This record gives sequence, structure tokens and C-alpha cells, in this order.
Amino acid sequence: MAHGLADSEMKKEYFDDQQTLDDKLDKLAQWIKDSKHFIVFTGAGVSTSTGIPDFRSAMDTVLPTGPGAWELRDNQASRSKKAVVVRDMHKAIPSPTHMALVELQRRGILKCLVSQNCDGLHLRSGMNPKYLAELHGNMNLEICSKCDAKYLRDYDAAAGRLDHLTGRRCDKPDCRGYLKDSIINFGENLPEEEITKAFTHAEKADLCLVLGSSLTVTPAADVPRRVGKRSQKLVIGNLQRTPLYSLATVNIHAFSDTIMQGLMERLEIPIPQWIVRRRVRVTRETSSDGHNYEVLIEGRDPDKPNIPFSLFKAVEIKSDGKEMKQTIREPFLFELSKDKTQPVSIQLHFFGHYNELPFDLKYEDAKHIPHEDEFYLFYNPMIGQWKKTKNPEDFPL
Repeated sequence: MAHGLADSEMKKEYFDDQQTLDDKLDKLAQWIKDSKHFIVFTGAGVSTSTGIPDFRSAMDTVLPTGPGAWELRDNQASRSKKAVVVRDMHKAIPSPTHMALVELQRRGILKCLVSQNCDGLHLRSGMNPKYLAELHGNMNLEICSKCDAKYLRDYDAAAGRLDHLTGRRCDKPDCRGYLKDSIINFGENLPEEEITKAFTHAEKADLCLVLGSSLTVTPAADVPRRVGKRSQKLVIGNLQRTPLYSLATVNIHAFSDTIMQGLMERLEIPIPQWIVRRRVRVTRETSSDGHNYEVLIEGRDPDKPNIPFSLFKAVEIKSDGKEMKQTIREPFLFELSKDKTQPVSIQLHFFGHYNELPFDLKYEDAKHIPHEDEFYLFYNPMIGQWKKTKNPEDFPL
């Protein structure tokens, strides 16, 4: 049973009664208030409520997503048509757990989030990558094999190949190295930067909360183990018992969302609503012949502007009665005449995972396009509305 749980006892799901759960959450909330260095470790269980199945839940699981992927494989079974599963992970909306962790990080309470997940939801939820260690990679992240430059994509960048090559190359003219996906397969070494960050925080932590992980995959599971071995508080929230059950200070048997919603109530911190966060850069330069303007439209990581982010399915420019449109292939670079004084309309078409509407940028004419115009776009999928701002914190809609 290669990657599944061979021990039937480890497959059983447990639920604390309400009084027991309340007592545990009261204790955990106080520990967080008293903590100097609080970290969280997440597994696939934090994403099941978004419709993404986990790996090890048993055939008789109570999860709406149904049995884990490896449990199905080991039993030569297929997923029930009744399972509540999102078919495209890019359409998954971050859960209350994801958003609660974002808010704890924003307030400086959560010092580091260590995750085994590669579904990209922690970044999509708004977690600052400075405080995030993704041990098993990210399906949206590519890394240059030559210069280590990072590229985020608003589509699945996982190559599904043993050599991890995606077929794309580094944008830097002096590099042009081959890009690889960042997914870590079994038997492969974890990324040094991420594992170092994780263990650095594990050495500092006086409290570690595990959410939705079976803690059976090492060396990732050694991160919370290290906290427990240092005789610091280790709290494990999982339906199944884990190999660190006896090491834990407290084991909480409840859904991750139940734990985090109850915890945030006790901390008197509201869980923020999720929105789509985008950072866009528009630049204008004079062409080499001096007759035209070259207008470049790019996406950037909302938290790290030096990291390119492929956001656009297409970009369309209308000016002087002409229409120019480019699709998918980057860079989105257009030439506009310096002599024309007609209005310029730039329409940004996104990949539409959350049914995002196109966004229109309007300029008086080509010369009024700033040399560098960088701004944020926030989209509320519940009301279908964009908000444009220069302030990265100005996102509520």
C-alpha cells in the first residue's frame, strides 16, 4: 500500500464531542495569545472543504470529497459521482481555514505557515510568501533551472514529467534557461530554501498547530515533530490519529474549518472574505526608431513585484480606429504611434477561473500612458466587481 495508510486503526476518523472540542479550543486560543512564536503546519485536509480531495482518507470517510486518491488506487476503486469535487483546482475558493491563517499572518500572530500542499491555495488566499514555506511545491510556480528565477502562472504549470521541464524558458535575455515546475515527487529532495525556512521556524516555535495532515510523509512531518521534541506545545487537528499522536500536547478531532472558525471566535478576530488579488504593470518606452511607443503589459506577484505572474489570457488595445489583440503568448507588447492623439483603450482578459470580467484601462492618448503604471486589481467573485487601487491593503469590496 505504497503511499496509503496500511494500518486500519490509522484510517479511523474521530470527532470530539462539543464540550471536549470547546475545552480544547479555549486552551489553544489562550496558548496563541501567550505565544511568542506561533507556527502552523498544513496538509491536504485544509483544502477538502474547497472540493479538492485528499490522499489518505479511508473508503468510509465522512468527507464530501470521498476517499483519498491513494486509498482509491489501493482499493482499485473510482470516485463516486456523489462526491463533491471541484474538477479544476483553479476554481477552488480558499476555505475559512485558509482565510483565517491569512488574517493571523497579517496581524503578526502567525510567524510562519509550513505547508505540504501544492494546490496553490495558500498563495491564492493572500498569504504573504515571506511567511510561507511550501515544502512540496506549487502547481502554479515555475523555476529557472539556470538562474533560479521564479515565475507564477494563473494556470497549471505542472509538467507531469520526471525531468519537470515545462517547455518554457526564462524571460531574462542573458539567461534563457529552461523552466521546471516546482512539484516535489516522492523520492525527490525538498527545496532547500523552503525546508530551511520551515526548520528555522520550528526551532523558534513555542506553539505549532497542525491542520489536516496525516503526518506520515517525511521529512515534512519532521517539522512539527521537531517542535514536540523540543518540549514545546504541539497541537494536532486531524480526523485520523497520526504517528505524532502521543507526542502532541493536545489532539483535536474535528474538521480544520471547525477548528479555525471556533478559534477565531475566541480570539475575537473576524475571518476576512476572500477576493482575487492581482498586480498589474503597464510601461511605455520609445521604440528604437523613435517613431512609436512600445507599451508592455505584465502581471506581477501581489507581494513580490520582482516575480512575474502570468495573469492574462489575452490583451486587447483599441486606438485610432484600430484593434490589436494578443493571446496567451507573453510578453504582451504593443506599438502605438507617437503622433496619434486618439484615446487608447486597453482591455485585460483574465483566465476566468472565477468568472472574472475583463478590465478596461483608458488613457487620453498614447503619450498619456505613464512610463510606469503599477497598480492592484481586486475582484469580488460574489458580486462580479473589480476595484483598482495603488494601495495593496485597500482591498475590501
